[in-house]
Amino acid sequence: MNFRKALIALVLLSGVLAASTVQAAPGLEDKLNAQWQLYKKAQDMLLRQVQRTDIPELKDRAITRAEWEKALTLSGDLAFSPQDLADLKNSQALRIQKAKDQAKQNSVIDLDKMRSADKAAQFCEKVPKGGMLHIHSSGTMDRATAVSLLKELDPVLDMTAVFQDIRESSGNVTLYPEEEAWLRKLPASADFLSLSGPDQERFTSLLFLPPGKQPFPRFNGVFEFIDFAIYDNKKKVSHFPEVLMAFAKKAAAEGVSYVEFTDMATPRMLSRIAVLEEKTGLVIRLNNSFARSRDLAALQKDFEGFSAIPPSTYTVGIDFLDNEEKFPALEAGQLLYGEVLQGDISGKINLHRTMHAGEIGDVRNPRDAMIMGAERLGHGVNLAKDPVALEYAAKIHEPVEINLSSNLRLTDVASIPEHPFLNYLRLGLPVSLSTDDEGIFGIDIDHECEVAVEQSDITYAEFKQMAFNSISTSFASDPDKKALLAKLTGQFREFEKTSSY
Repeated sequence: MNFRKALIALVLLSGVLAASTVQAAPGLEDKLNAQWQLYKKAQDMLLRQVQRTDIPELKDRAITRAEWEKALTLSGDLAFSPQDLADLKNSQALRIQKAKDQAKQNSVIDLDKMRSADKAAQFCEKVPKGGMLHIHSSGTMDRATAVSLLKELDPVLDMTAVFQDIRESSGNVTLYPEEEAWLRKLPASADFLSLSGPDQERFTSLLFLPPGKQPFPRFNGVFEFIDFAIYDNKKKVSHFPEVLMAFAKKAAAEGVSYVEFTDMATPRMLSRIAVLEEKTGLVIRLNNSFARSRDLAALQKDFEGFSAIPPSTYTVGIDFLDNEEKFPALEAGQLLYGEVLQGDISGKINLHRTMHAGEIGDVRNPRDAMIMGAERLGHGVNLAKDPVALEYAAKIHEPVEINLSSNLRLTDVASIPEHPFLNYLRLGLPVSLSTDDEGIFGIDIDHECEVAVEQSDITYAEFKQMAFNSISTSFASDPDKKALLAKLTGQFREFEKTSSY
């Protein structure tokens, strides 16, 4: 009898142990937490590498893609299965729907009724915008200003430098063959006003992006022509301050209070920002731009030159731009961003970090940018293609600078209803709205508001949240943020009091 009891107990115990083994198998939450730990370990690995003074060659100090992916890959029973990823996407979809329903309930203005009444333009003309965090100052010149300046300056159209840049760019700057063929037929060193009317118009169009979808190198090609309308070669005078003033005045009139430019933080540029602030009442700050098309040594030299510039109230961070398809975030930016992140941790560098990541190219770029210390993502549309990285962005509330028209022209986003910006917002990412290179695209912030309102199911509460996000996730100082948020609160209170929508 005792033997039988012992045998039964043993069988029961075996069942309990087997059940506990099944229960101990890691679930989705366990795997996500394990992934976040690997993200942190990869960041620590990067920080160690940037401090390796015993490795003088930068290329030898850089982490290879194979090393990086090995450090980030879960193995064994912690690896994500197809079912895990499907479950994660379903979880995100449920949270998105719940947030959408809640935002609709919280909206004091019904945008559905406004859409039905075809009043989006009126709404967008008057609604406060807050700030714009993704503005390339060199791309702000509108067509009317360009036409006026080209006629005033009558520049010599010497294409030598343009064709040289195209030849040396390894495909990173292009024109279409018919455009280049037409330019080569123009008289050598012709004055702009000596061209026929149609040729003047065709040349002017080169300062703006052609209609429809365009490859990124063709977008880069636009910047080869902007200086013809800005820089007076005869008098050696730049009209860039006029271009910036026209942009700033329009932005202020459209309900913008704060702007972050991406540009080089030269003393001349910073003095121009001071004038813009004084004349328009905008608060304007600058993120120094670094080109990912530069090699590691050149980027290091660029950073050293930037670091030698005296600190300024106007300079608040860094940005990493150019063609992501050719120059991924990790391979191009790891040492620059690793050094700035390490400097921030140690207290030796006081710079924020945003990065163009997820506009085009490698789907891993947004993930890598976040691990490398980017506090905001520029564009970020490809983040939607990696549900694990998207979950991480939601966990840490990673801000995303959204540029709808730019994304429609340069990325694989086919339409605004397919754009992921509202999914990001509804998952808790602090999304904000900007215009990118608004002159080149022929848009402004009112236009982007109309695109969002007319072509998506955004609610009023969500649009309002994006406006507040544009201030709260800015790199402005805390006192500036406090004042700007108080101003925006008052503007919305007045708007809602007087609104007829």
